Amino acid sequence: MKVLAIIGSPRKKGNTWKVVEKVKAHLLAMNPDIDFETLFVSECNIQICTGCFTCFSRGKEKCLLKDDRDMIEAKMLEADGIIVAAPTYAMGVPAVMKNLIDRVAYTCHRPFLFGKAVLLVSTVGGFMGLKETLNQLTMLVSGCTSIKKVGVPCPPVSMPGFEKRAEKNIRKASNAFLKDMSNPGLKAPGLGDWAWFASFKSFTDYKSYQKFAPADYEYYKDKEFFYPIREYPFSRFSGKIMKSLMKFSMRFMIKE
Repeated sequence: MKVLAIIGSPRKKGNTWKVVEKVKAHLLAMNPDIDFETLFVSECNIQICTGCFTCFSRGKEKCLLKDDRDMIEAKMLEADGIIVAAPTYAMGVPAVMKNLIDRVAYTCHRPFLFGKAVLLVSTVGGFMGLKETLNQLTMLVSGCTSIKKVGVPCPPVSMPGFEKRAEKNIRKASNAFLKDMSNPGLKAPGLGDWAWFASFKSFTDYKSYQKFAPADYEYYKDKEFFYPIREYPFSRFSGKIMKSLMKFSMRFMIKE
């Protein structure tokens, strides 16, 4: 079993790293055979996104920036579980992590981490912003099967009550993350999943969108859903209804 921890902090061994190390210790105590790798985004070559939209429209392969983005994606695909961790800076992720999120933003159109278990980790020097940061981190793991989250306040003065609660939450999140990794598989799509898929599938039926975003068209054209779902007949039926509704609504949004 392989776990990849991606730490998006300018500080290599700050509070966020310390929390990830505690998660690592809990995981290895429960399963010593876990292969645990830590990747620091600050040590990777991730160039600044220029917002040209090429990765969305024509595909990530057409991006003019050549850096470590593909290497990070490859490591994510190799892992059974992915930990994405970042501190909270001004109610959100630091610039180093935000840039990585920008560089893989096309995965919101074309998700790829199916079957992966994810644990999101954030720390904050006070008490505000954890929810916002954890929500931002979800942008890096599009398509994953399960997401667990843990936010840890790290006040500058010792507060034993908070520290005790943090240890409990870290342990609980680690246990849940390991359980998710130990039970891999693709879940039956819910209505939210179908709405996500059906919206893009319906867009790609239009010639104007196919011309604008050929990468999306190639991704969706032969798919019933993001991944095979033949063993979920009820969900497939729900999906057909959702796709019909989405197609009908698109008639009022796009004219050719």
